[in-house]
Amino acid sequence: MSSTPFGEHLKREREMRGVSLEEVSAATRISTRFLEAMEKDQWERLPGGVFNRGFIRSIARYLGLDEDGLVAEYSLDRQSNGNSQTAVQQPADMPRNWRPLAVAIGVIVLLIAGLSFAYVRYGAAIKARLHGHAPVINSQPAASPQQQANPPSGNVTPPTGEPY
Repeated sequence: MSSTPFGEHLKREREMRGVSLEEVSAATRISTRFLEAMEKDQWERLPGGVFNRGFIRSIARYLGLDEDGLVAEYSLDRQSNGNSQTAVQQPADMPRNWRPLAVAIGVIVLLIAGLSFAYVRYGAAIKARLHGHAPVINSQPAASPQQQANPPSGNVTPPTGEPY
C-alpha cells in the first residue's frame, strides 16, 4: 500500500485516465457529492459499510482497475485510520428465540388432530359423496346370532336407502 491516502489515490487514477467526476457519476450512478467525499477522504459523508465497497467496485470497474485490489486497499486504509464504522464486526452471540418454532409446531399438531378427527367423523360420508352414492346408515338394530342363522324366508328386498 502506498503512503498516499486512499481518496487521493482514487482521484489520481481518475485524472490519469482523463475522466471527470460527472462522467464517473453518470456511468456508475453514484452522486458527485459522494465521489467528491471519497476523493477528499470524508468517509463520514458516505453511507458506510457495504455501500462504500460497492461504490469503490463500481468506480474501479468503470476506470478499468482491479476491483478486489482497490477494495482491499480501502479496507486497509480504513483499518489503519481506526475507523470502526467500516471495519467488519463479528455479531454478538444472541440467544435463540424458540417461541416461533414452538408455535409453529403447536399449530401443525392441532391441524393434524383436527384433520384426523374430521376423517374419523366425516370420512365415510365424504367417500360416499365422491363415489356418487349415498352413505349407508344402518338404523336397524343389529341382528341377533339366531336371526343371522335363520334368515327370513320369502321374497324380501333389502332397503335401498331411497325415500318411498
